[in-house]
Amino acid sequence: MKMSILRTQQQKDNLAKFFWDMAKVAFTFFVLAPLAQTPPSGSIRIVAGLAIGFTLVSIGYILDGQQTSEDAQ
Repeated sequence: MKMSILRTQQQKDNLAKFFWDMAKVAFTFFVLAPLAQTPPSGSIRIVAGLAIGFTLVSIGYILDGQQTSEDAQ
């Protein structure tokens, strides 16, 4: 699949890294922070954090595998 928005390999790499980093932030904020509280609170936040983190990791993984218009030439 050709990505017309991502024209260079550097753009693709930067965007993929952004989604990987956002996944780490979401996991930390929504999952680890509620678990660190005494008593643990927010089971909904934990589930939401796992879902958001998984979604962001998936986007980063998909972008890592995409072909840029630079690659197609």
